[in-house]
Amino acid sequence: MSGAARPADAAGGDAFAAVRRVVGQRPDDEATAVVVRLTGPDGRWQCASGVADLATGAAVRDDQRFRIGGVTKTFMAATVLSLAAEGRLGLDDPVRDHLPDLLPGAVTVRRLLDHTSGLADESDVRYNDTEWFLAHRFDTFTPADLIARSLRRPLLFEPGTAQQITRANYVIAGMLVERVTGHPYADEVEARVLRPLGLTATSLPGIDPTMPEPYVRGYDHGVDVTEHSPSIHGAAGEMISTVADLDRFLAALFAGEVLSRPWLAEMLRVQPVPYARGGPAFCGAGLDRAELPNGLTVWGMAGIVHGCLSGIVATADGRSRFVYLVAPTSRGGLRVPPLVQLLVTTAFALFPPPSPGGAGCE
Repeated sequence: MSGAARPADAAGGDAFAAVRRVVGQRPDDEATAVVVRLTGPDGRWQCASGVADLATGAAVRDDQRFRIGGVTKTFMAATVLSLAAEGRLGLDDPVRDHLPDLLPGAVTVRRLLDHTSGLADESDVRYNDTEWFLAHRFDTFTPADLIARSLRRPLLFEPGTAQQITRANYVIAGMLVERVTGHPYADEVEARVLRPLGLTATSLPGIDPTMPEPYVRGYDHGVDVTEHSPSIHGAAGEMISTVADLDRFLAALFAGEVLSRPWLAEMLRVQPVPYARGGPAFCGAGLDRAELPNGLTVWGMAGIVHGCLSGIVATADGRSRFVYLVAPTSRGGLRVPPLVQLLVTTAFALFPPPSPGGAGCE
């Protein structure tokens, strides 16, 4: 554990004590490791419980790297929005203006970023399947491979009328970055986000299946699935990071260091449309909105890959932040399973909503 520089009876200290109880003693039947980092108005706390390697029994540490899966989308959205801020593309540009003949004209850049494009979700029929993943995890996939299934299926709805998360949106966003800049999307993410913020433990590994030291191993029903080709996720999920780097990114994002306030506001813009699987839309451009039981609105992104669940969550003023890694014992199909829901709601249970007129974008 690494810990509190402020008294434990402060609101943040109480929150951390509650989170620490939820983290519990790992490994167990639910997770081989849990790492959390909680920042509030009264201080910052980190906790790591479990093992980084079942074979050696080495304890997990809070400085170790892990695959962040869908949290990659937040970095990608920030990169696309920075290009829009420079006037190199428009959010209301039809994607086909930059990538001819790929998508219907009604699919705009904005609709890729906020998942209102209508593109079908292909992950439920392939990428989430453990048997398929184990058979193909060392294959190399191109962006065309990753979006082929979505493009073969009809649109789920007229673009802009509903919302449905699908990784194809962000694979295409990566293709868009490359077409507009002439550079690999990884180079643009590094130049626009990673290097300016000093995120030295964060990387886009491309097709390299190995993990940079030190790292947490991931398992699925006892099979070590840590090493696999990141190209299976592409621009929608290939990145590697640490809780400290993710917290630094989250703090900088909400402080306006990554994007100016008007462009950050675009990340928090949720369209007034239904979600295709029920309920209202909740996805902005690279950030999801959630209403917690205490009435607090938070923003973040969850990542799920075989062997790793991770996420970033913050209030709109950025003063209260939570970053987590859960190494589950099995893949599962939920982006935010019950353990993660409990960690997040516990972390923010004692934090007050941002004051009116504060530094946030809401």
